[in-house]
Amino acid sequence: MEGIYLKDLTSVSNGQVVVSSRQIAENFEKEHRDVLESIRNLTAEISAVRNMFFVSSYLNERGREYPEYLMNRDGFSLLVMGFTGQKALEWKLKYIEAFNRMERMLMEKAPLS
Repeated sequence: MEGIYLKDLTSVSNGQVVVSSRQIAENFEKEHRDVLESIRNLTAEISAVRNMFFVSSYLNERGREYPEYLMNRDGFSLLVMGFTGQKALEWKLKYIEAFNRMERMLMEKAPLS
């Protein structure tokens, strides 16, 4: 886990703090195709979760486009809730901290109403 900073775990997309399915796959040592399948199953079974996951894409090192999902805090929580083991717990805590930090930063930058 060395070399990973909290700011590198999350990003902002459409005003929401999100994380990519590729990051989840890498950090939780899962195959990306398996993470994609889990997300597709979640969104197919329960329409209420569709606003937690956003279809996106990325370019690989050869310039080919592949699908990925971006997910907000709720989507992340729902997806990784079933991941077990000490390492999974450590990553869950890191992501929770990263979401909290990024959300605080967004709140500080938001104009007062």
